Amino acid sequence: MSSVRLGLISAVASIALVAGCATGGQSGNLPTVTNPTEAANITLYRDGSLAGWFATMRVDLDGQEIYRIGRDQAFSFTVDPGQYLLVYTLGFNECRLVIWAEPRENQRIRLSPTCT
Repeated sequence: MSSVRLGLISAVASIALVAGCATGGQSGNLPTVTNPTEAANITLYRDGSLAGWFATMRVDLDGQEIYRIGRDQAFSFTVDPGQYLLVYTLGFNECRLVIWAEPRENQRIRLSPTCT
């Protein structure tokens, strides 16, 4: 096999691998809401910053992975009122945030790869 052909196969395989790793979406169970009329709505969004350009950000809620979010994406879910620990990870950066969800509240939270 020629070196050009081998190089082309390697390049295509690398692109496919990176593209496969960059897909996001629900990756675990979302919290169960016991009283929908009192539930709070949480929207998490990740902007288009170049940090982690090809990677998805892992999102955990109270120790359970719930989502993988890519650049310029957002997702919403509902929770019962209360306190929750949100942990989001991109590469070696791990950020922690305590969320206080009030009844019928809407929160919009920006997930920054640098924890700011």
